[in-house]
Amino acid sequence: EITKGLIEDGEVSISGIGHFKVKKVKEREYRNPATGGKVTVPEHNVVKFRASKKLKDYVNKSQE
Repeated sequence: EITKGLIEDGEVSISGIGHFKVKKVKEREYRNPATGGKVTVPEHNVVKFRASKKLKDYVNKSQE
């Protein structure tokens, strides 16, 4: 269901857990540290997650 929601709507919220969102990353060049050559990374999508306050509070409370 999460995958389907991300594909169709670009975002999914799960109450008490957090929010998943698709973000487009622009094409850019990186330098390969081993060879020193430039590598072009094409534009692509990544999934970002933002935890809800409830989840953050629970995780931080359990570490005390």
